[in-house]
Amino acid sequence: MFERINKDVFEQGLIELRREFHRYPELCWTEFRTTARIIEELEKLGLTVQYGSSIHTKEKMFGLPDSQVLENCWQQAKAKSTRPDLIDAMRGGYTGCLTVIEGALPGPTIGIRLDIDCNELQESDDQKHRPVAEGFSSEHSTCMHACGHDAHAAIGVGVAQLLCVYRDRLRGKVILGFQPCEEGLRGAASFTAAKHFSLCDYFFSAHVGLKNLRVGTVAASAHGFLDSTKFDVTFKGVPAHSGISPEEGKNALATAATAVLNMLAIPRHQEGATRINIGSLHSGTARNVIPSDATLVVETRGATTAINEYMETSAKRICRAAADMYGCSYTTRFMGAASSIECDPPLIRRTAEILAQVDGVDEVLFDFNFGACEDVTTIMRDVKDNGGQVTELIIGMPLVAPHHNNYFDIDERVIGIGSRCFAQIALMIGDE
Repeated sequence: MFERINKDVFEQGLIELRREFHRYPELCWTEFRTTARIIEELEKLGLTVQYGSSIHTKEKMFGLPDSQVLENCWQQAKAKSTRPDLIDAMRGGYTGCLTVIEGALPGPTIGIRLDIDCNELQESDDQKHRPVAEGFSSEHSTCMHACGHDAHAAIGVGVAQLLCVYRDRLRGKVILGFQPCEEGLRGAASFTAAKHFSLCDYFFSAHVGLKNLRVGTVAASAHGFLDSTKFDVTFKGVPAHSGISPEEGKNALATAATAVLNMLAIPRHQEGATRINIGSLHSGTARNVIPSDATLVVETRGATTAINEYMETSAKRICRAAADMYGCSYTTRFMGAASSIECDPPLIRRTAEILAQVDGVDEVLFDFNFGACEDVTTIMRDVKDNGGQVTELIIGMPLVAPHHNNYFDIDERVIGIGSRCFAQIALMIGDE
């Protein structure tokens, strides 16, 4: 379908862009350089791009890093960018961007969302790890694209490139959103509150990998999205000398440890899948000081809203009881959430028909068990509530390592395939 495009040049350019994103990964609300590079690529196509505070709803920007972390990341991005003017507009965490591609013909409004943030993880330095061997591994300590969002961002740019060439065939318009802060389930709340996709007739998102599939296999929809809540717990105690006067202390570390062990022991629910994880515990200052502060980073998940609420309520009850046990106080901070969602069967069927015609796709699955959480479900629910239809594609590839693992890497063939999938859907969905 895309005979106007030199396929090899097109795909190689996107691979190079993906490797650049991989080399300079950025965490939630600090995707300054990544956003600037996306804007540059979109502006080359003559597109008007929205970015900065105007695209966000500040009170829905959950889990912002503290001001010093934001400032340090902002300064780092400015030093490594050729467009400091763009990064200036994002100061304070206003990352991500949107653009609208207007077709030459009347038709539906189509939304496509791509996520762009990385994981808090130190990338492997093993020479067997391809990004190391080929010179594009992460240059940012404890930051790594270990979930494929670097590929997602490159796919989004590829979609824009294809659709700009084929505007004469495009019916309606396409809203392309490059969303920050998917990890932690935060960024979609801000985009949703700002109503960027509310009036879409059709809405799409996608994820590469997740399970071992052949390159060329694409799923037209996904199910099994888990509800999830992310929150931090801070325990406050009283410091004391651990040898001279330990009875005068209130041990926040012991409180946190008690809470962790008991949260992991919450009985699972008979009506569906449950998950809980405490990703980090920070506490203490010295060997001979009773720790006065401790912070836990917690997430709960459930197959339904009710099951997730059961896990969250149980976890917070345990934290309260642990604080009472050791005479400490505690507070919680909401950090993000997502809900379960069902994709729309009529859109799934039409999407599967179109995918079967995409160059590079040789197997179309009707459905795929996602089995985890996805921030985009917040946007999807808003679209459905306003009468639109939604689905999530899965772009198959074999896994050299699990997602969120420091050896994770993608099969770069998925970038061209993913770009063509989205673009062909956009060009054909209005043919009905």
